[in-house]
Amino acid sequence: MAIRLLSCLLAVLMQSPVANQDIAVVVNPKNPVSNVSRSELRKIFAGEKRTWAGGLSIKIITRAPESYERIVLLRLLGMSESEYKQYWIGQVFQGDAQAEPAAVFSNGMQKEAISSFLGAIALIDTKDVKPGMKVLKVDGRLPGEAGYPVH
Repeated sequence: MAIRLLSCLLAVLMQSPVANQDIAVVVNPKNPVSNVSRSELRKIFAGEKRTWAGGLSIKIITRAPESYERIVLLRLLGMSESEYKQYWIGQVFQGDAQAEPAAVFSNGMQKEAISSFLGAIALIDTKDVKPGMKVLKVDGRLPGEAGYPVH
């Protein structure tokens, strides 16, 4: 019974306008990158790609679990929250990462982190993008354009 109720709830949520809302990929304004592919974006957030062109270290800033941006991140990676946690534990254990990416609890904290770290990257709800934030194109498209792949 509980599984059926959960399935119905998920079906309703997936049909809501929020489920198709674009999420902006935001980097520090001084980052020279202006476009990434969806596949490159996945590699960045999976920790497989660790530096930007020119050698600048990538600093992943995520939102806390259960936020819409986190759900989009998990979809991008094809993982559940528990799989994501286990994945990063494995990365740290193998020496491929020092820690799981930083998770922040508010849009303000996310904006502050992006402006503080030159190599920072984050997924941000388009309604929360503020002046001075640099939004990357994904596969040559910005949020709101037809074919934009991050939502």
